[in-house]
Amino acid sequence: MHMKKMIVLMAVCFSFNGLAQSSLEEELQTENETGFVAGTRNIFTDNFSKDAAGDFPARWNSTKSGEVRKLKGFENSFLKISDGAVVNPELTKPLPEHFTVEFDLIVPGDVPIRMASFGFGTKPFVISNLLSPKEGVVFSFHSTNKGIADGLKFGTKNNGNNKPGLQSVDFKTPLNKVIKCAVTVNKTRIRLYVDGVKMVDMPTAFNPLFRNSFFFCPSTHGSADSKLNYFYISNVVIAEAGIDHRSQVIKDLMENGSVSTTAIQFATNSDVITPNSMEIIRQLADGLKENATINLKIVGHTDSDGEEAKNLVLSKKRADAVKAKLVSLGIISERIRTEGKGESEPVADNKTPEGKAQNRRVEFIKI
Repeated sequence: MHMKKMIVLMAVCFSFNGLAQSSLEEELQTENETGFVAGTRNIFTDNFSKDAAGDFPARWNSTKSGEVRKLKGFENSFLKISDGAVVNPELTKPLPEHFTVEFDLIVPGDVPIRMASFGFGTKPFVISNLLSPKEGVVFSFHSTNKGIADGLKFGTKNNGNNKPGLQSVDFKTPLNKVIKCAVTVNKTRIRLYVDGVKMVDMPTAFNPLFRNSFFFCPSTHGSADSKLNYFYISNVVIAEAGIDHRSQVIKDLMENGSVSTTAIQFATNSDVITPNSMEIIRQLADGLKENATINLKIVGHTDSDGEEAKNLVLSKKRADAVKAKLVSLGIISERIRTEGKGESEPVADNKTPEGKAQNRRVEFIKI
């Protein structure tokens, strides 16, 4: 039954779309749909909005090349990473034990061999098409016009294992479209989600030394066609995560009477809640069901980008959107009030991307 039977037998777990599913597989699919939860304290964020088109972004490093580009049909800016370049965000210290990484990826369809790769390691390094490095754990979206099977490939030679670390799962890489990538690291465990679906789960593959760097690289090999390889990234967010910050939100609300979180996120300049935010909303709904006497006020906050009056309206709409989700999950509407405070109560410096991300938050107050 394809590779699904390996899920129970191997330490590395894969999930696929479009396969006939047993009852066990249906449970795994449910986990995939709700499993990724973004970290709550942003360490690094960049959507390249402050960098001029054609320039290399100010807060990144590269061994070769790269430039900020505007793409037809897309609102935000992207960083173009070209053949063989190793590009990484500037981090002031190693990543924490528990963290998440999110980014948008676009793989262009105008080159014959496409290998969009990224990884974590002791230091940034060139990711070869064969993967299996000793100094990191890497992932690569492979797609070609050469009759070679597409796939999501990944690997490491961690824990003294000298066997080739290359592994793969079937994945048809969408071309010229945004692919939502998300990674969760909890100590030695690393999981990769693609468009909300868990594709890779390696419980012991993440060496603590790999927390030193996160980087991108368009992989190449001996073929001249591979040296045409490039891809785009945007909306990069690296955030520290608690061991179980979903439960912590409920705990803080019940014990302290209020809690604020950046884990509930919205589309840019919109009140549309992102799919990655649904797990924490479900946890909150469960907590309210278990504590039926508690009423709640939801307060939306924004950063200072844009007009103050519009931010005030947007923050109220976002609070209303969270309420609507809670009501859809069985919470009585009368138990919840909403309020928007726009940019009026910042908790961090709005002059930095990290500060703005902290200010874009949802606050819950027990009433």
